[in-house]
Amino acid sequence: MIAGSLARRYARALLDIGKEEGQLRRVLSEAEEFARVLEKSSELRDAMESAHVGRQAKQASLEAVLSPAGFLPTTASFLSLLVDKGRMDVLPAILSELRRMVEEFEGIERVEVTVPMPLSVPQKDLLRTVLERRTGKKVVLEESVDPAVLGGMVVRVGSTVYDGSVRTQIHQILENLQKG
Repeated sequence: MIAGSLARRYARALLDIGKEEGQLRRVLSEAEEFARVLEKSSELRDAMESAHVGRQAKQASLEAVLSPAGFLPTTASFLSLLVDKGRMDVLPAILSELRRMVEEFEGIERVEVTVPMPLSVPQKDLLRTVLERRTGKKVVLEESVDPAVLGGMVVRVGSTVYDGSVRTQIHQILENLQKG
């Protein structure tokens, strides 16, 4: 709980600065790029998160990664702040919150779709169009394939679930038959 609220506070601050500077997407992109570098390099991650490595050494390592990449001063300052506060381990949670906030600001809705087999391009386009009309937002589909759905689909928009799967329909029929 504390880590979640901490991540939200950092994400909100970075969102506000990114909006103010008109560089919101770039800040998000650069922070995600650094997180990928951190994820791929266990040595760098261990150095950034270790209590045994001094702050100056951490800052030098951070500068060595950021300088050649040409990160915005805003992104570099933010990452430097995380190093100073010993919060680099919270970066993934911060980025998750920031991504959600940026998409909300831009009017983007992520929609999870579970289907028994991959959707064709025309099916995705039709589904996206219907959902955009319903939500009034730009929809990004996140498709997952689960053969247990049997047919139809399960669509999750925020906290609302539309379950049009054959599996659920069969369960409902069985429940009705058992009730008599």
